[in-house]
Order: sequence, then C-alpha cells, then structure tokens
Amino acid sequence: MRVDTHHHHKKAGENLAVVFFLNLTFNIIVIVGALATNSMAILSDFIHDLSDTISIALAWFLERIAQKDSSENYSYGYQRFSILGAVIISVFVIIMAFVILSEAIPRLFAPEGVDAGGMLIIAVIGLIFKSLSVYRLHRGETFNEKAILFHQMGDVFEWVAILILSLVLMFWDGAAYLDPFVSIGIAAWLIFNLGRNLIKSVQILLQKTPSNFDVDEFKASINSIDGVNSIDDFHVWSLDGIDSVLTVKVSISNWEIQEDIKKEIYDIASKYHIVDITIEFD
Repeated sequence: MRVDTHHHHKKAGENLAVVFFLNLTFNIIVIVGALATNSMAILSDFIHDLSDTISIALAWFLERIAQKDSSENYSYGYQRFSILGAVIISVFVIIMAFVILSEAIPRLFAPEGVDAGGMLIIAVIGLIFKSLSVYRLHRGETFNEKAILFHQMGDVFEWVAILILSLVLMFWDGAAYLDPFVSIGIAAWLIFNLGRNLIKSVQILLQKTPSNFDVDEFKASINSIDGVNSIDDFHVWSLDGIDSVLTVKVSISNWEIQEDIKKEIYDIASKYHIVDITIEFD
C-alpha cells in the first residue's frame, strides 16, 4: 500500500519560501543600517543573518526535491532529501554558533563601543521580521522546518536582547560587556537545540524505529486479529521523521480470510503515519 506523502513537504516549501524572502529583505535592511550607523555590531549580525538566509534557501531547495514522485533511482521517493537538509543546516548553524562564541568570549574582556541608537532601530525591525518568520514556521512538521524554526527563534531572542541592550547602553556606557555576554547565551541555546535536532535527524537516516511508534502495541494489535498466528521479520523505519515504511511477515491459519486480515493491518497502520506497507503471508 502506498499513499500520497507530499502534502507536508509542499506546505514546508511554501513556509520556507516566505521565510526566505523575509530574511533576504531583512539582510538588505541590516547592511544599509550597518553602513548608515557605522556599527560593527550590526555589520557582524548581517554576516550572521546572511548565513540564515543561505540555510533557508538550502532548506527550501531540498523541500522542493522532497516533493518529487518516486523514480527508478529513488524508488521510495525523495522525502529523505528533507532530512538531509535538516542535517546540513543543523551542522552549519552549530558551526556558526561556535564562531559566534569564538568572537564573543574575547570581547567579554575587551568590550567594544557600539551605536546604541542604531542598534535600537535595527533591533525593532529585526524583531518584527524574525517574529513573522517564527509565526510562519511554528506549525511546521518537517525536520527541515524545525531546524530553521530553532534558528529563527534564536534570532528573536537575539533581537529582544539587543533591543534591551541598546536601551541600557543609551543610559549606561559601562555596559558594553553585556553585548558579548548576550551573544554567548544565544549561541549556547542554538548549539543545544540544533544539537538535539541533528541527533534525531541522523537517527532517521540510520533507520531507527520512529519515536512515535510503539512496536509492542502494534504487534499486539496484529496478533489479536482473528486468524493471525504470529509475526516474523517485522521492520519499520521513517522516511522523513513524519511518514514511515513497514514490512512484515504474518503467519495465518486460514488463507480464505487473507484479504480481511490485510485490511485490518492497514487500518491499524493508518494510526501510525505508515505510508507504505509490504505484507507477506505464510
């Protein structure tokens, strides 16, 4: 049995397209703001946000590939390109977070002056754009969307922190050390959350049993079907963290009710996001 699996990847592609153009527009605003205020802090954030936009473009591209139908070369379809995107993006953002740490930690001991007024204006704009991105992605199902969502949430926290920091700096010149301190906190948050997303994505690529799949309960449900003697060669794995594939060999006592048993197995599987089932009877 094979059912349509592309709906969530199509929606993910639409979400990522909107977020990409929001971030691209914001990149232009940030670089203009950096040049207008002569602020190295804002210029540094432009580099960070540009990496966001590149990540989102990659995620969008791979989600579009994930919507393609199966082919001779990819008989199960292209859904795993979505997971590949989540792995690449998670690794990329984690590396960028460590780069931020390498820049921020030394500045704790040698804080640099910033343009507080310019920071305040850009922070307000940044908060608006990043909040729109988070809102667009917050109901996303794919790991790709979740990877980008964590990054965008980190950016929201960053701009809130920069907004507060800019207000503090406008009245207290001695608080420059707070700028790198806030950056360190945001970087640590990104590493923790994207690290978890990376681990889950790699587990899917290694065909780990889906986390939402109760194997014992599923087997018990099949064994309770009239005419089923036992289950052998049971295998289940996820294509993209949402939809899963199942193969199972079922020993039955009455071949005349084979189709009835198969239908009941399909009904049970439909509760677990199983989109492809191969059943062998003996």
